[in-house]
Amino acid sequence: MSNVVIDPVTRIEGHLRVEMHTKTLETSTGKWTVVDKAYCSGTMFRGIEIILKGRDPRDAWIITQRICGVCPAPHAEASMQAIEAAFDVKPTPLAILVRNILHGAYYIYDHIIHTYLLIGPELGVLAKYPPMVPPALGKEGIAKLNLGSSYAQALDIQRKANEIVAMWGGKFPHHQTEYPGGMAVKPTADKIAKTLSKMTEIWSWVANVMVRDFTKILEANERIGEAVSAILDVDFRGLQDLGASTGNFLSYGLFPDHENYDDWLSILYSPGYRKSALIQAGAWDGERKAFDLKKIEEYVKYSWYDNASGLHPSEEDLPKPNKEKSDAYSWLKAPRYDKKVYEVGPLARMINTFGMKWKIPITNPVTGEDFGYFEYEVQNPQGSVIDRVAARVAMTLLIANKMFDWLEEAKSYLGEKVTVKKDKVREREGFGLWEAPRGALLHYIKVRDYKIDRYQAVVPSTWNFSPRDDFGQAGAAEKALEGTWLPEMSVAEICDAIYPEKDIDLSPLGISKVVSWGEALTPALKQLGLARLNIEKVNGNEYNTTLALLVIRSFDPCIACAVHVLRC
Repeated sequence: MSNVVIDPVTRIEGHLRVEMHTKTLETSTGKWTVVDKAYCSGTMFRGIEIILKGRDPRDAWIITQRICGVCPAPHAEASMQAIEAAFDVKPTPLAILVRNILHGAYYIYDHIIHTYLLIGPELGVLAKYPPMVPPALGKEGIAKLNLGSSYAQALDIQRKANEIVAMWGGKFPHHQTEYPGGMAVKPTADKIAKTLSKMTEIWSWVANVMVRDFTKILEANERIGEAVSAILDVDFRGLQDLGASTGNFLSYGLFPDHENYDDWLSILYSPGYRKSALIQAGAWDGERKAFDLKKIEEYVKYSWYDNASGLHPSEEDLPKPNKEKSDAYSWLKAPRYDKKVYEVGPLARMINTFGMKWKIPITNPVTGEDFGYFEYEVQNPQGSVIDRVAARVAMTLLIANKMFDWLEEAKSYLGEKVTVKKDKVREREGFGLWEAPRGALLHYIKVRDYKIDRYQAVVPSTWNFSPRDDFGQAGAAEKALEGTWLPEMSVAEICDAIYPEKDIDLSPLGISKVVSWGEALTPALKQLGLARLNIEKVNGNEYNTTLALLVIRSFDPCIACAVHVLRC
């Protein structure tokens, strides 16, 4: 069969190539092309660990932010915690609160961006939901057809969340106000009031628009499942049967309790859960288990490195690139937990904290008005596209709720000490375990003669988009792509196959015509030069990779982070 290649994958950070080896699925309705095996390749080498060697340890958190322009804040925090562990210094309760506020706003920004701009277009098209389709017809399309209304609003709301990050971080991206042992910014009544004002608007949008939009996608999901089942003559429930991976989920925890930081630090030394944190740690493999730092190893059999394979991050040396290595196909390494493939990200966080059923209150934090709950039960225990989207929406609401608690707490700390200073150390090591929006983030620092001797960053997309390991196990995303349908149909044709009825009234645009969903999308796609959107040509055949891209984007890949100076 054919090998279908997407290179590069767009709407992500960094350079990702996905090669899909196909097979034929033969049913009563015909012969269909599906993915047999997938191979994910990070195609650019970067060397942040090399850059850090020999530098002052206190510089690491600033430099590692440059790993990524999308998620610099999590790298700063993971690095800061590694430095603090090496320096044996604990931040003050106020500093932890301020960090939570800064990173909470950052999280809201990032999850909105992903839900609407990165994966949202495919969701809006497949679910026949105009508000999440990009506003291809501009302001007129928004006003008259509701085309892209939520998409456009998301741009404005994420900007307001970013303004909060800049308020507490000095700027964004690459904030400047953290410091080992604390923060270089103090809360003031004015800063808290401005943050509350912005958060009030953000919370309202998340509760009333983001939750509603996801509900609409979920309602359309059954129709998608019925249509695909009929076309292929298979049992396909919907997006919960798209993108299933291993069912193993790893979380380091997120947003520590400022009054119980010892619980947060405990898993650096012994297995645990960080139960006092907003998001807890854990290693779910069908049941929740304590996270054990010692069980992490990185394998490089199929990676372009000559380093030893199967080492713990604290044992790894600087990367030794070798692009000519036999059988290797990626700059990403293959992290494994207890020698198994684990998925990381919002779904892993929610499952390890709340299990398979989530219930998040929707109560206006200013007026107290009760709107009930955001309730969700994981649709596929192996993970899926719809479950990963649900987890991002749930986390956005959860953090938006919590931001008001942190800001209220900060009021009681006005004038308190925000930083504990510590002299440099000659020789020590430390880990920072944090969660980037895309998943579990580890930074390790080894200090010798007051300088950085070794540094490692094991990042979310290294977990999710890893190549195969020494045991032949496919990475989480590689596994999730298996079985994905690659239709020989355009996007418009797929839409008309799912929604054949003619019920889109174009009269608001001055066109006296009622058309199908696919017909309505066609002129918008042509106007943008996207008539053959997501089509890959192989040996004279054309394969639509929209469903495969949904799987890939459900993990929110950040390959710039995953492979860490460009090598020519």
